[in-house]
Amino acid sequence: MKLYHLDQFGAELRKIRMDCNLSQSEVYKTIGVSEDTLRRIEHGLVIPRLDTLEYLSALYKLDIATLFLKSRLGHHYVHGDIAETLNTMIYNNNFQELELVITAIKHTVENENDRPTDQLFLNKLLQFKSLVEIIREFNTRPSSAVENDPLTEKIIVALRLTINDFNIDNLESYILNFIEIRLMIIYCVIQRINNHFDNALEVLSILLAKTTLKFEYERNYLDLLFKIHFNIAYCYHRQDMHEKVISASNDALKLSQSMGDYSLMHAFLFRKSVALFHLNRIDESAEIIKECIIMLKIMGNTNLADQYKKVFNDMYFPIE
Repeated sequence: MKLYHLDQFGAELRKIRMDCNLSQSEVYKTIGVSEDTLRRIEHGLVIPRLDTLEYLSALYKLDIATLFLKSRLGHHYVHGDIAETLNTMIYNNNFQELELVITAIKHTVENENDRPTDQLFLNKLLQFKSLVEIIREFNTRPSSAVENDPLTEKIIVALRLTINDFNIDNLESYILNFIEIRLMIIYCVIQRINNHFDNALEVLSILLAKTTLKFEYERNYLDLLFKIHFNIAYCYHRQDMHEKVISASNDALKLSQSMGDYSLMHAFLFRKSVALFHLNRIDESAEIIKECIIMLKIMGNTNLADQYKKVFNDMYFPIE
Protein backbone atom coordinates (compact mmCIF):
# COMPACT_ATOMS: atom_id res chain seq x y z
CA MET A 1 0.00 0.00 0.00
CA LYS A 2 1.66 3.22 -1.17
CA LEU A 3 1.00 6.18 1.10
CA TYR A 4 3.98 8.52 0.70
CA HIS A 5 6.29 9.95 -1.93
CA LEU A 6 9.26 8.47 -0.06
CA ASP A 7 11.73 9.20 -2.86
CA GLN A 8 10.80 12.90 -2.93
CA PHE A 9 10.94 13.17 0.86
CA GLY A 10 14.28 11.36 0.97
CA ALA A 11 15.81 13.65 -1.65
CA GLU A 12 14.62 16.72 0.22
CA LEU A 13 15.91 15.34 3.52
CA ARG A 14 19.32 14.70 1.96
CA LYS A 15 19.43 18.28 0.64
CA ILE A 16 18.60 19.64 4.12
CA ARG A 17 21.39 17.57 5.66
CA MET A 18 23.89 18.80 3.09
CA ASP A 19 22.73 22.40 3.56
CA CYS A 20 23.56 21.88 7.25
CA ASN A 21 27.06 20.72 6.18
CA LEU A 22 26.58 17.37 7.92
CA SER A 23 27.67 13.94 6.76
CA GLN A 24 25.65 10.83 7.56
CA SER A 25 28.31 9.77 10.05
CA GLU A 26 28.15 13.18 11.77
CA VAL A 27 24.38 12.77 12.11
CA TYR A 28 24.96 9.39 13.75
CA LYS A 29 27.56 10.77 16.16
CA THR A 30 25.25 13.66 17.17
CA ILE A 31 21.82 12.06 17.56
CA GLY A 32 22.41 8.31 17.20
CA VAL A 33 20.50 7.76 13.94
CA SER A 34 22.61 5.13 12.18
CA GLU A 35 24.18 5.80 8.81
CA ASP A 36 22.35 2.82 7.31
CA THR A 37 18.97 4.06 8.59
CA LEU A 38 19.59 7.57 7.29
CA ARG A 39 20.81 6.25 3.94
CA ARG A 40 17.67 4.12 3.54
CA ILE A 41 15.43 7.07 4.42
CA GLU A 42 17.24 9.43 2.06
CA HIS A 43 16.92 6.89 -0.77
CA GLY A 44 13.17 6.51 -0.18
CA LEU A 45 13.40 2.89 0.89
CA VAL A 46 11.69 3.05 4.30
CA ILE A 47 9.09 5.03 6.21
CA PRO A 48 10.95 6.82 9.04
CA ARG A 49 9.96 6.26 12.66
CA LEU A 50 8.42 9.16 14.57
CA ASP A 51 11.29 9.37 17.06
CA THR A 52 13.77 9.50 14.16
CA LEU A 53 11.86 12.45 12.67
CA GLU A 54 11.93 14.19 16.05
CA TYR A 55 15.71 13.74 16.42
CA LEU A 56 16.31 14.98 12.88
CA SER A 57 14.05 17.98 13.53
CA ALA A 58 16.16 18.94 16.54
CA LEU A 59 19.42 18.53 14.63
CA TYR A 60 18.36 20.24 11.40
CA LYS A 61 16.34 22.91 13.23
CA LEU A 62 13.38 22.28 10.95
CA ASP A 63 10.05 20.51 11.53
CA ILE A 64 10.96 17.34 9.64
CA ALA A 65 7.82 15.53 10.87
CA THR A 66 5.62 18.15 9.17
CA LEU A 67 7.81 17.97 6.06
CA PHE A 68 7.26 14.22 5.99
CA LEU A 69 3.49 14.61 6.28
CA LYS A 70 3.59 16.91 3.26
CA SER A 71 5.02 14.01 1.26
CA ARG A 72 1.77 12.10 1.62
CA LEU A 73 0.17 11.18 -1.69
CA GLY A 74 -2.40 13.46 -3.27
CA HIS A 75 -5.34 11.47 -1.90
CA HIS A 76 -4.48 12.67 1.60
CA TYR A 77 -5.72 16.09 0.52
CA VAL A 78 -9.11 14.81 1.61
CA HIS A 79 -8.05 15.78 5.12
CA GLY A 80 -5.53 18.63 5.24
CA ASP A 81 -6.99 22.11 5.01
CA ILE A 82 -10.32 21.00 3.57
CA ALA A 83 -12.38 23.19 5.92
CA GLU A 84 -10.64 26.42 5.00
CA THR A 85 -10.47 25.55 1.31
CA LEU A 86 -14.14 24.65 0.95
CA ASN A 87 -15.41 27.51 3.08
CA THR A 88 -13.39 30.08 1.16
CA MET A 89 -14.76 28.81 -2.14
CA ILE A 90 -18.34 28.71 -0.89
CA TYR A 91 -18.13 32.08 0.90
CA ASN A 92 -16.81 33.73 -2.28
CA ASN A 93 -19.33 31.84 -4.41
CA ASN A 94 -16.38 30.66 -6.48
CA PHE A 95 -17.66 27.47 -8.03
CA GLN A 96 -14.98 27.60 -10.70
CA GLU A 97 -12.51 26.65 -7.95
CA LEU A 98 -14.80 23.80 -6.92
CA GLU A 99 -14.54 22.54 -10.48
CA LEU A 100 -10.75 22.75 -10.24
CA VAL A 101 -10.82 20.64 -7.08
CA ILE A 102 -13.00 18.02 -8.79
CA THR A 103 -10.63 17.99 -11.79
CA ALA A 104 -7.62 17.62 -9.49
CA ILE A 105 -9.20 14.65 -7.73
CA LYS A 106 -10.02 13.01 -11.06
CA HIS A 107 -6.40 13.50 -12.10
CA THR A 108 -5.19 11.90 -8.87
CA VAL A 109 -7.48 8.91 -9.34
CA GLU A 110 -6.35 8.43 -12.94
CA ASN A 111 -2.63 9.06 -12.31
CA GLU A 112 -0.85 5.80 -11.61
CA ASN A 113 1.79 7.48 -9.43
CA ASP A 114 -0.75 9.27 -7.22
CA ARG A 115 -3.69 6.89 -7.28
CA PRO A 116 -4.23 5.16 -3.91
CA THR A 117 -3.28 1.50 -4.08
CA ASP A 118 -5.60 0.58 -1.23
CA GLN A 119 -9.39 0.59 -1.67
CA LEU A 120 -9.93 2.32 1.67
CA PHE A 121 -7.95 5.39 0.59
CA LEU A 122 -9.41 5.33 -2.90
CA ASN A 123 -12.91 5.39 -1.42
CA LYS A 124 -11.94 8.29 0.86
CA LEU A 125 -10.77 10.23 -2.18
CA LEU A 126 -13.92 9.43 -4.15
CA GLN A 127 -16.01 10.43 -1.13
CA PHE A 128 -14.26 13.79 -1.00
CA LYS A 129 -15.04 14.25 -4.71
CA SER A 130 -18.70 13.43 -3.98
CA LEU A 131 -18.72 15.96 -1.15
CA VAL A 132 -17.42 18.73 -3.39
CA GLU A 133 -19.95 17.85 -6.11
CA ILE A 134 -22.79 17.83 -3.56
CA ILE A 135 -21.70 21.21 -2.18
CA ARG A 136 -21.59 22.61 -5.72
CA GLU A 137 -25.06 21.31 -6.53
CA PHE A 138 -26.51 22.40 -3.19
CA ASN A 139 -25.17 25.94 -3.48
CA THR A 140 -26.20 26.51 -7.09
CA ARG A 141 -29.84 25.41 -6.90
CA PRO A 142 -32.88 27.26 -5.55
CA SER A 143 -33.11 26.96 -1.75
CA SER A 144 -36.68 25.68 -1.72
CA ALA A 145 -38.26 22.64 -0.11
CA VAL A 146 -38.08 19.44 -2.15
CA GLU A 147 -39.56 16.29 -0.70
CA ASN A 148 -37.51 13.16 -1.44
CA ASP A 149 -34.61 15.45 -2.30
CA PRO A 150 -32.25 13.61 -4.69
CA LEU A 151 -29.27 15.13 -2.87
CA THR A 152 -30.21 13.13 0.22
CA GLU A 153 -29.71 9.89 -1.70
CA LYS A 154 -26.39 11.17 -3.07
CA ILE A 155 -25.26 11.88 0.48
CA ILE A 156 -26.16 8.34 1.56
CA VAL A 157 -24.31 6.87 -1.44
CA ALA A 158 -21.24 8.97 -0.61
CA LEU A 159 -21.30 7.87 3.02
CA ARG A 160 -21.50 4.21 2.01
CA LEU A 161 -18.14 4.56 0.25
CA THR A 162 -16.50 4.47 3.69
CA ILE A 163 -19.28 3.01 5.87
CA ASN A 164 -20.63 0.04 3.94
CA ASP A 165 -23.80 -0.44 5.96
CA PHE A 166 -24.50 3.26 6.55
CA ASN A 167 -28.03 3.99 7.72
CA ILE A 168 -29.24 7.24 9.28
CA ASP A 169 -31.03 5.29 12.00
CA ASN A 170 -27.70 3.82 13.16
CA LEU A 171 -25.79 7.11 13.08
CA GLU A 172 -24.92 7.02 16.76
CA SER A 173 -23.00 3.76 16.34
CA TYR A 174 -20.60 5.02 13.66
CA ILE A 175 -17.21 6.68 14.00
CA LEU A 176 -17.28 9.64 11.60
CA ASN A 177 -14.42 11.53 9.97
CA PHE A 178 -14.38 15.15 8.79
CA ILE A 179 -15.92 14.48 5.38
CA GLU A 180 -18.64 12.21 6.76
CA ILE A 181 -19.65 14.81 9.33
CA ARG A 182 -19.67 17.49 6.63
CA LEU A 183 -21.95 15.35 4.49
CA MET A 184 -24.31 14.82 7.44
CA ILE A 185 -24.47 18.56 8.10
CA ILE A 186 -25.66 19.09 4.52
CA TYR A 187 -28.22 16.34 5.14
CA CYS A 188 -29.44 18.28 8.20
CA VAL A 189 -29.71 21.52 6.22
CA ILE A 190 -31.86 19.71 3.65
CA GLN A 191 -34.04 18.38 6.46
CA ARG A 192 -34.30 21.90 7.86
CA ILE A 193 -35.30 23.35 4.48
CA ASN A 194 -38.05 20.73 4.27
CA ASN A 195 -39.26 21.71 7.77
CA HIS A 196 -38.23 18.39 9.34
CA PHE A 197 -36.79 20.20 12.35
CA ASP A 198 -37.10 17.40 14.89
CA ASN A 199 -35.24 15.00 12.61
CA ALA A 200 -32.55 17.59 11.91
CA LEU A 201 -32.11 18.35 15.61
CA GLU A 202 -31.84 14.68 16.50
CA VAL A 203 -29.06 14.17 13.96
CA LEU A 204 -27.35 17.45 14.88
CA SER A 205 -27.21 16.49 18.57
CA ILE A 206 -25.42 13.24 17.63
CA LEU A 207 -23.04 15.13 15.33
CA LEU A 208 -22.32 17.67 18.06
CA ALA A 209 -21.27 14.96 20.51
CA LYS A 210 -19.10 13.16 17.95
CA THR A 211 -17.49 16.35 16.62
CA THR A 212 -16.74 17.64 20.12
CA LEU A 213 -14.79 14.45 20.80
CA LYS A 214 -12.90 14.81 17.52
CA PHE A 215 -12.13 18.44 18.32
CA GLU A 216 -10.18 17.38 21.40
CA TYR A 217 -7.60 15.85 19.06
CA GLU A 218 -7.90 17.82 15.81
CA ARG A 219 -8.52 21.58 15.80
CA ASN A 220 -9.72 21.69 12.20
CA TYR A 221 -13.04 20.31 13.49
CA LEU A 222 -13.77 23.76 14.97
CA ASP A 223 -15.40 24.87 11.72
CA LEU A 224 -17.76 21.89 11.84
CA LEU A 225 -18.68 22.66 15.45
CA PHE A 226 -19.67 26.19 14.43
CA LYS A 227 -21.80 24.86 11.58
CA ILE A 228 -23.54 22.38 13.86
CA HIS A 229 -24.25 25.01 16.53
CA PHE A 230 -25.62 27.37 13.90
CA ASN A 231 -27.98 24.77 12.45
CA ILE A 232 -29.18 23.82 15.93
CA ALA A 233 -29.89 27.48 16.73
CA TYR A 234 -31.68 27.98 13.42
CA CYS A 235 -33.87 24.90 13.88
CA TYR A 236 -34.91 26.14 17.31
CA HIS A 237 -35.61 29.58 15.81
CA ARG A 238 -37.95 28.05 13.23
CA GLN A 239 -39.75 26.23 16.04
CA ASP A 240 -40.10 29.44 18.09
CA MET A 241 -38.03 27.89 20.89
CA HIS A 242 -36.21 31.13 21.61
CA GLU A 243 -34.65 30.22 24.96
CA LYS A 244 -32.98 27.26 23.27
CA VAL A 245 -31.81 29.54 20.45
CA ILE A 246 -30.08 31.71 23.05
CA SER A 247 -28.54 28.67 24.75
CA ALA A 248 -27.20 27.26 21.46
CA SER A 249 -25.89 30.68 20.42
CA ASN A 250 -24.20 31.19 23.79
CA ASP A 251 -22.47 27.80 23.50
CA ALA A 252 -21.07 28.82 20.12
CA LEU A 253 -20.05 32.28 21.35
CA LYS A 254 -18.17 30.76 24.29
CA LEU A 255 -16.41 28.36 21.94
CA SER A 256 -15.54 31.24 19.61
CA GLN A 257 -14.07 33.30 22.45
CA SER A 258 -12.15 30.40 23.97
CA MET A 259 -10.54 29.57 20.62
CA GLY A 260 -9.98 33.15 19.54
CA ASP A 261 -11.87 32.48 16.32
CA TYR A 262 -14.38 35.24 15.59
CA SER A 263 -15.17 34.31 11.98
CA LEU A 264 -18.80 33.31 12.70
CA MET A 265 -19.41 35.17 15.95
CA HIS A 266 -21.57 37.71 14.12
CA ALA A 267 -23.97 34.93 12.98
CA PHE A 268 -24.55 33.79 16.56
CA LEU A 269 -24.90 37.35 17.85
CA PHE A 270 -27.53 37.98 15.16
CA ARG A 271 -29.42 34.79 16.00
CA LYS A 272 -29.29 35.58 19.74
CA SER A 273 -30.53 39.13 19.15
CA VAL A 274 -33.53 37.89 17.17
CA ALA A 275 -34.38 35.39 19.93
CA LEU A 276 -34.18 38.11 22.59
CA PHE A 277 -36.56 40.25 20.53
CA HIS A 278 -39.10 37.43 20.37
CA LEU A 279 -38.84 37.07 24.14
CA ASN A 280 -39.65 40.80 24.40
CA ARG A 281 -36.20 41.56 25.83
CA ILE A 282 -35.83 44.49 23.48
CA ASP A 283 -33.05 46.38 25.26
CA GLU A 284 -30.85 43.28 25.34
CA SER A 285 -31.66 42.54 21.72
CA ALA A 286 -30.70 46.06 20.65
CA GLU A 287 -27.42 45.85 22.55
CA ILE A 288 -26.48 42.54 20.95
CA ILE A 289 -27.34 43.51 17.36
CA LYS A 290 -25.35 46.74 17.71
CA GLU A 291 -22.38 44.72 18.94
CA CYS A 292 -22.83 42.41 15.96
CA ILE A 293 -22.90 45.27 13.42
CA ILE A 294 -19.86 46.97 14.97
CA MET A 295 -17.95 43.69 14.83
CA LEU A 296 -18.78 43.22 11.14
CA LYS A 297 -17.64 46.74 10.30
CA ILE A 298 -14.37 46.23 12.19
CA MET A 299 -13.87 43.04 10.19
CA GLY A 300 -14.45 45.05 7.00
CA ASN A 301 -17.69 43.27 6.13
CA THR A 302 -19.83 46.37 5.75
CA ASN A 303 -22.19 44.70 3.24
CA LEU A 304 -23.30 42.08 5.75
CA ALA A 305 -23.50 44.72 8.48
CA ASP A 306 -25.87 46.73 6.27
CA GLN A 307 -27.92 43.60 5.55
CA TYR A 308 -28.31 42.81 9.25
CA LYS A 309 -29.28 46.40 9.95
CA LYS A 310 -31.89 46.34 7.17
CA VAL A 311 -33.38 43.07 8.46
CA PHE A 312 -33.84 44.57 11.92
CA ASN A 313 -35.19 47.86 10.58
CA ASP A 314 -37.71 46.03 8.37
CA MET A 315 -38.74 43.16 10.67
CA TYR A 316 -37.99 44.02 14.29
CA PHE A 317 -37.06 47.54 15.37
CA PRO A 318 -35.05 50.49 14.02
CA ILE A 319 -31.32 50.56 14.69
CA GLU A 320 -29.64 53.92 15.06
